[in-house]
Formats: sequence, structure tokens, C-alpha cells
Amino acid sequence: MTGRVLQVLEATIGGTKRHVLDLSAGLHAAGWDVDVACPRVRDQSHGDVSFWDDLHALGVPAHEVPMTRRPFSPSNAKALVRLSRLIGTGRYDVVHAHSSIAGALARPAALLAGIGRRPKLVYSPHGFAFLSDEWGNRGRLFLASERVLGRFTDRVIAVSPGEAEQAVAHGIATRRRVAVVQNGVVSSELPATRHRIGEVVPELAAWDGAPLVGTLARMLPQKDPLTWIRVAARVAEAVPDARFVWIWGGGSLESDVLAETERLGLRDRIEFLGHRPDARRILAALDVFLLTSRFEGLPYSVIEALAAGTPVVASDVDGTHDVVRHGETGLLAPGEHVEALANNVVRLLSEPHTATCLGAAGRTDVLERFSTERMVERTASLYRELLHRSVQRR
Repeated sequence: MTGRVLQVLEATIGGTKRHVLDLSAGLHAAGWDVDVACPRVRDQSHGDVSFWDDLHALGVPAHEVPMTRRPFSPSNAKALVRLSRLIGTGRYDVVHAHSSIAGALARPAALLAGIGRRPKLVYSPHGFAFLSDEWGNRGRLFLASERVLGRFTDRVIAVSPGEAEQAVAHGIATRRRVAVVQNGVVSSELPATRHRIGEVVPELAAWDGAPLVGTLARMLPQKDPLTWIRVAARVAEAVPDARFVWIWGGGSLESDVLAETERLGLRDRIEFLGHRPDARRILAALDVFLLTSRFEGLPYSVIEALAAGTPVVASDVDGTHDVVRHGETGLLAPGEHVEALANNVVRLLSEPHTATCLGAAGRTDVLERFSTERMVERTASLYRELLHRSVQRR
């Protein structure tokens, strides 16, 4: 059994972008009729603007629905109306919303459009917005909204066991309505060999041979970039020839990060690379991948770093500890604990054999556990289950 599916997202960048592209391509290849509703370019893209063209290259129809990350923007009210019309005329069997803004718009839009024939509603949070202190007191409003919309959601798809537990613990969905479908990666698209940084970023060729620590993230409170910079400063004290790279960046804390970099005297030792289409090759040039997030859904950056054979040091939070096996594929430490995180990085830089073993184990582990094929088939199976129940009830 297949059917018509509308994937809806506002966050057309980063890990959510990667997830929806791979999921849509896989469903399309399996015979599902898949459309995507999204902005042509996200209003806070930070250089990551390829999603629309990527969809068309895959042969997946895209419907332009401008949305914004600013929750209460008038453009989101217009988006709700557009989505309702699209869903009403498209006769979709399943509407699958990704991330908080799309989840808050697509589900009521489907309810408005589906009088007499409501599509099945599926929601993938990819990290709950109410967990971030970025929104202040509005976080409680976001949680209340998630709880109300959860009553009308046929299935919440968590990308990690930790995210599933958050959904249940916060009263967003019953355990029966929550499923775990972990993110997957396409192994053929990953670098098969390690690189020197100068091979990928020629202007950093002088850094070849220096211990290299990096990350791939936006500069948002969720990622706790100021802790990252402070960890880098501690590492620089212990390993004087260490160098650092930050891939992507941008976000509400960018100016704070740059100021802290100057204050700690790191400006000549860290390179902010911005958005890079070749980010996976850069991950394969790092000696250590460092992530200091306060919470995650299931971070693609960690999966791809491990798949590149790069050992990971990260904060021990939901989502991340569902990928990293402490002491086997990387090292975890309490979130915001600068000294513990820095000690883990220094250990791996000082013990190259340990780092190599962790990286090799990590590559094997994530390629076995996180496949796109498994992600697509598990999602399709959930769709079929929901549609089968509808047929039985008629």
C-alpha cells in the first residue's frame, strides 16, 4: 500500500533539510506520491540555500509556502491559509510536518482542510523548541501548543529514543502514539578516506599536521557555542599547536561568539568557514569533532563525523548520547562542563592511537545503525499502518 504524502517544513537547512531530502527521495523511489511544501529559501538560511533545487533534481514536486522561524509573524498566518488550501486540493493521505514551525502550521491547516476526509497527521520534531532557553517565557507557550496539537496527531516520529522520552514525559503524546525512526546517512555520499585540511580548504594548508578540532553547527543557544569557544581556549592552553575550525555558523549568538573569540585570544587559531557544501570532507580532516549542544534530536553532524572516521567529544545530552557510545566511539561529558569537555579533547589529541581506534569503531558503528534505507522503510511502514487502520474503519 502506498499513497499521497505531503512533507511540510520551514527549516530547509541543516539536518532537517538532509532528513526530508533523503526521506522524500526514498519514498518517491518506493512508489509513494510525494510532494513537499516549504519556503523557496529560508529567511535565516546562513548560506544553505540549495533545498528547493535539490528537490527538483530528485524529481520531487515542491509547493512554495513562505514560512518563517519567527513564530508569531504575519507570514506564518498566511502560510497556514496556503497550507490548508494545498492540503484540501491535494487530497493527501498523509501530511508529515517536520520541526516546530511546520508542526504548528501544518497540523491545524490539515484539520481545517480535512473536514469529512482528514489526512493522517505525522509530526517529526527534530528537537523540541521549548527545550531551548532562546525563547524565554515563550517556551511554555510552545510546550502548551505541542500538547494541544499532540491530541490531533496520529503519530509523533522521534528521531532518537531520547526525543521519544521527551515527548512522553512532557505530555505531548502517549507512548502508543510515539515511534522512533533514527536519521540515516547515504554511505556512498560519505568520504571513504581521511583528508588533510589543506586538501579541502587550500587557504588552511599551513595548518596541515597541526592538531585540528572542529564543529558543524549554527550559533544558537541550543548548540551552546560560547561553551565551545571556552573549551577551545582550554585546549589551546594545553596543546599550543592546536587549531580550530567552525563550519557553518550564523545565528543569534554569532556576535557573542566572535567577541568571546577575541577576548580569549583565539582569533589567529580559529577559522570560521561559513556554510560549506564540502563539509563532509572537512569532517574527515579533523582530529576531533566537538559538539557542546544543550539538547538534540539526533545530530546529523555527529553521525557524519563518526562516519568520516573522526572521533567525537560531546555533551552528554538526549540525541547525542543516542549516537555516541562513550569510550567506544567517542567521549561524553556533562553539558556546559568546560573543563571535562576540554580534558576529553586534550586526551584524544595526546593519544592518537586511542583517537584512531575510536574513529574507526565509530565509522563501523554508525554505518551499521544509521542507514537511509532503514529510515525510509520504517517511515513508510508507519504510514502504511495508519492508512490500513483507516481502511479497516470504513
